[in-house]
Order: sequence, then C-alpha cells, then structure tokens
Amino acid sequence: MTDKPNPYAAPRAAVDDVGEEKRGRTALVWVITIFMGIGVVGGAVSTIAALLGSPIGGAEAAEYTKHLTAVDHIFALVGSAIGAFATVALFRLKRYALPLFVAMFLLGIAVFAFNILLRPEYQALFEMTGYWGLWVGWAVNIAVIAYIWRLRVKGVLQ
Repeated sequence: MTDKPNPYAAPRAAVDDVGEEKRGRTALVWVITIFMGIGVVGGAVSTIAALLGSPIGGAEAAEYTKHLTAVDHIFALVGSAIGAFATVALFRLKRYALPLFVAMFLLGIAVFAFNILLRPEYQALFEMTGYWGLWVGWAVNIAVIAYIWRLRVKGVLQ
C-alpha cells in the first residue's frame, strides 16, 4: 500500500503571509507631486490675490483680472481644490487619483472653451502669445493622466 499524501493535511513547509508588496513611489510620482504642488499653491495664491484686488503680475495682470467675474474665481478655486486632492491622492498612491486628474483636466478644457467662445479679451490674449503654451500644457496633462492610468492598471494605486 502506497502512502498517498492527504490533500487536507496541514502544509509541511513554512507558510508566510503573502500580502501586497510594499511599493514605493516612483521618481515620476515625486516629480508630478512636486510640480503639481507648486502649481496648486501658485494658482490658489494668485486667485486669492486677484480676489483681494492686488493681482500678482503687475499692470498686465491687473488689466486681465479686471475682466474676471466671481464665476472665474470660483472655477479657479475649484480647480485648485481638485488639483490639491488629486496631488495628495497620487502621492498616497490612491486609485481615485486618476478620476481627480481627469476631472481637473476636463474642467480646464471647459473653462478654456467657455472663455475662448464668449470673451474677446481672452481671444486677444491668445492671439498675442499664440496657442503653443496651451497645446504643450494639454499634452503634459494627457501624459500625466496616461501615466497615472498605467500605475492604476499595474496595481500600484490602491
């Protein structure tokens, strides 16, 4: 009679808990977090300064901000708040960082579309400087969103 192993017997090998690997933040997560943090703080400070009547940027900024309404300031503050939550979520490697970054990007596109269609002074601003800065900014945002999506698919974001 052969001794067949009992499939219900306790294992003989040492069993360690197999949990999630402790993953550190990648260099790109650090870079995105630092630049987003600077952008969020800068955006909030400049919006608050404009609300208080002393915009940052001298006469040119004062000329531009005199056309801003309460809705513009609300959009800027909401964008800064979403950006802050998105940045913290990415730093903490949370899954909800992706929809926050997407929401921030879409809010930016909506604000741009609203302004470019309804405000001649906004159109004039881009006619002077060109749209290259806008296209580069959108490309960087799309690249960041794609990277965060990749982190989410790979299971880095929890």
